[in-house]
Amino acid sequence: MSAPPKSPDTLSIRPRLIGLVTAALLVVTGCAGQPGSGATGTAAGTATNAAAASAAFSFTDDRAETVKLDKKEIRVVAQEDAANALMHLGIRPVGIFGGAPLNGNPMLKGLDLTGIESVGEVFGEVKMEKLASLRPDVIVSTFYTGDGVLFPGGVYGFQTAKMQNDAKTIAPILAIDSTKPSSHVIERFSALAKALGADVDGGAVAQARTKWAGAVEALKSTAKQHPDLKVLAVTPAQEQVYFAVPDLFPDLLDLRDWGIDLMTPDGKLVSSYYEAVSWENAAKYQPSVVLVDARGYTLGIDALKKYPTWNALKAVKAGQVGSWVRVSLNYDDYTRQVQDLTAVLERAKNV
Repeated sequence: MSAPPKSPDTLSIRPRLIGLVTAALLVVTGCAGQPGSGATGTAAGTATNAAAASAAFSFTDDRAETVKLDKKEIRVVAQEDAANALMHLGIRPVGIFGGAPLNGNPMLKGLDLTGIESVGEVFGEVKMEKLASLRPDVIVSTFYTGDGVLFPGGVYGFQTAKMQNDAKTIAPILAIDSTKPSSHVIERFSALAKALGADVDGGAVAQARTKWAGAVEALKSTAKQHPDLKVLAVTPAQEQVYFAVPDLFPDLLDLRDWGIDLMTPDGKLVSSYYEAVSWENAAKYQPSVVLVDARGYTLGIDALKKYPTWNALKAVKAGQVGSWVRVSLNYDDYTRQVQDLTAVLERAKNV
């Protein structure tokens, strides 16, 4: 297994193969159904959405680039992470590009992908002819402020600057900064979805936001009750263990703000995001709780059991292990993540 990628902003950073579903082109307008339900068409008659439907589209992304379109129906093609965020907010893209088969893509799990077409089947690559055939009005992705080695063009999902520029000749690109706290990332996607005509102030989205806010308050309360618990986030690979620098990961930024005592590695860093050590030194730190990178291509909890130094961690012996998503893109998934961590902290003891 290769070392973890240098960017902290997404769950899907790796080369992967894609397969895809079927084909009808869907026009993005304000969606009235449940997020990800497949409902399309104008939003159901609220004054807010009526106003949005009658106005021209305008949105300024996190690079300070503004896209203005004098039309009501906006056709969106999205990178898989952006698709996750937008579909949970009620916006259906006509196409998605990414690095895993849509039907088995963890970033799209549970979403109705009927009629959405593949625009990329290998991570970092976009099929330009297919992209053009979908006639998108806008392309949506994320970007990060890292060292730019993987993405010279700056926008996530385009392996080269030329690829990004080629895509931009087909449709303008909007990108959200995914190195900010996850809560902020979701808010920015909510603003974009609202500009596209979705109802993000009521219905299922408002309910999901309220549930998430309640979960956050419960986590804060638990953190106050256990002030002595130190938490370490790790990305385990076959030959090395990577200890995360909390200041550079979206979910960890939120956790720190919410009162979690996150450990910062003090050794030599790789690409500023991690300290990397051999498995022989995996027990260098002894946190009370370990958060393990949950991306599908990292070592899972079961695979870690064969490493003696992993089992030497006091937190592992005590069963005080949780999962770490790195960046959460919608309220539903983030709520589950927060609740899971709260449960771990509630039963954890200082070790």
